[in-house]
Amino acid sequence: MTSRIVRDAIGLRFGILSSRKSEATVRDDAHAPGPRRRGARHPVRLWPADETLWLRENGAWRPRAARHALRALASLGRKGRYAARPDGGAKIIAGPVSALALLDAEAEIRFVFRVTPLGYGEADL
Repeated sequence: MTSRIVRDAIGLRFGILSSRKSEATVRDDAHAPGPRRRGARHPVRLWPADETLWLRENGAWRPRAARHALRALASLGRKGRYAARPDGGAKIIAGPVSALALLDAEAEIRFVFRVTPLGYGEADL
């Protein structure tokens, strides 16, 4: 049996990945798709410039997901895979992949009017 240090040294010499992740790999994993660890940050999109991108990448174009996003915004809490929180004068809606910043009340109203028909399956992207 070889020790862990020897295995790591051999792996580094021949370019084989060691059993421990490097610091750079850990940072890259925070932006990888899939399950996230607690406290990981989502990329933040801005309303209305990134509207379609946010809706598609978070699945909010589906009726049930759209309703969860609206409920999270209304209660400023977590509903399903969506969560909303105040951030200064803005509100941030976090989906499973990214977050959306609604900078003022007008952006919030436009978001609600844009997503509400999606929640009833009446509109398409």
